[in-house]
Amino acid sequence: MARHSRKGSRASSSYTGSRATSPPPPYSPPYAGEPHRQQPPPPELTSAPGAGPAGISAAAHLRNSPAARGVDFEITVFEAGSAIGGQLTQFGSPDSPEGAGGPVFPYNDSALDPLRAEDVAGPALLWGNPLFTRSSEDILGGDELEFFDLPSQKVGYYSGDRHEVFVQTTRPYHQTPTWDWLGLILRYGASVWRAGGLLDESAGLRERMASAAATDTASSAFADVPAILASLLGESALPHEGAPETLRRLGVSEAYAAEVLAPQVERGGPSVRISWMSGLALAMLAGREDAGDAHAGGDYTARIREIAKSLGADVRVRSKVVGIERGRPGSGEGENRPVARWLLQHEGAAEAEAFDKVIVAAPGLEGLVVRAAGANGSVEAEEAVEFDAAHVTFFTASELPGRLGGGDWAPPQILFVGDDAEGGMHEVAYVREVVRHHRDGAAGGAPAVLEHLYRCVSGADVSEALLSEPGVTWVHHHRLDHAYPLTYPRTSYPPFAVGDGLWTTAPIYSIGSSLDLSWLTGRVVAQQVIEAVKK
Repeated sequence: MARHSRKGSRASSSYTGSRATSPPPPYSPPYAGEPHRQQPPPPELTSAPGAGPAGISAAAHLRNSPAARGVDFEITVFEAGSAIGGQLTQFGSPDSPEGAGGPVFPYNDSALDPLRAEDVAGPALLWGNPLFTRSSEDILGGDELEFFDLPSQKVGYYSGDRHEVFVQTTRPYHQTPTWDWLGLILRYGASVWRAGGLLDESAGLRERMASAAATDTASSAFADVPAILASLLGESALPHEGAPETLRRLGVSEAYAAEVLAPQVERGGPSVRISWMSGLALAMLAGREDAGDAHAGGDYTARIREIAKSLGADVRVRSKVVGIERGRPGSGEGENRPVARWLLQHEGAAEAEAFDKVIVAAPGLEGLVVRAAGANGSVEAEEAVEFDAAHVTFFTASELPGRLGGGDWAPPQILFVGDDAEGGMHEVAYVREVVRHHRDGAAGGAPAVLEHLYRCVSGADVSEALLSEPGVTWVHHHRLDHAYPLTYPRTSYPPFAVGDGLWTTAPIYSIGSSLDLSWLTGRVVAQQVIEAVKK
């Protein structure tokens, strides 16, 4: 049996004062003559491994929900990475001026703006996730976030065989110029407008996501993934049919699917392909691609950090959970607790920490959850959600290299057609302008150079290949280990509750991955924790 403790600093929380070494008396009169009052129960020690949107959402619901009144939750959130916010905020670099795990700056120049979550996911990240945005406004107060529209942009589709951009589209889809429409229709026929049905599904889901979970009542109604799907999609067949079947039902041709849709939605390894994913996953990915650069406003990283700070929870970064096991009844600093508690082991720690309730909110811990649940758990190893990694490489250059689709005029985004295009690259996209200052500029009077920051998404590390390109002046590579869940069609889903006092948010990834889905699931699971405590 692993040893356990409650060592480590805690930020301010709803529980104050030192922990008693023995159980308090059942009644404690405040002064003579006043009736005896029952001592409140000890706080519920609750842990959420994972400080991404699901973990922070769960902590926020435990702290702020009216349903949690009367329960004193002492919340600890563990984050294996160097920053709060999940994979989109993990840019930690040993070359950072602030040390390992600090922000990453182009050219390692701290006078420039650092890389942001929006540089990975697109400037419409918060606009495209209204549930998170509206929840953050409720939690933090103040004015509503303001968004503004961005101009439409061209997307070029690059053929590795032809070594050229052979077709172009416009995003957002509904802003396609008339002459471009005619050219696409001549090439692909009715598929051009029939594929718009996927975007309609995605837009409808975006709005229902915000409204369906607007209250705590809605959160309590979602018992599992099927209940969430029924609320968001009704009787839609999208979650249960394969993407190829969805395209056939919509009347989208194989040529349009292979040359336009596939480059838009296929990322990461060979498993994230239209032939493997569900119709719902296809619609979500297509909608995200279409609107990712259509709007701008807000800063996700700053927003979620402010939320975490407001909760008064103990949030520990660089604290990787490597083991979860069931303790014995009554374990934990002399407290008389009648039920067994969960022991969390941290990488490099000699002792485990004990918690009454655990919400596993980090992808990649599914193996620990299955082992912790054991033979009596409600989840099987074969039900665990799998992920494909993706590689995101930022680089700077005065212009896009010709081998990557550059030339006299290059569209802001290049998508590569075919799995073998340019060594596994899926996308190269313009991010923003940057100014490179020569390190000896002050002494030699060398002028600053205006360059461009680009993002490359690939299935393998292409940083060396990019750095060898003439004109590329700086490269930063980052691997996202759990970038894309495998979203094949399902008719059954693993539960959120996997053991007595143990929950996981991972089942939601079986239908897709988005900031709003993670935020919603954190609320749903936290509501289940509240209801379990109040039984």
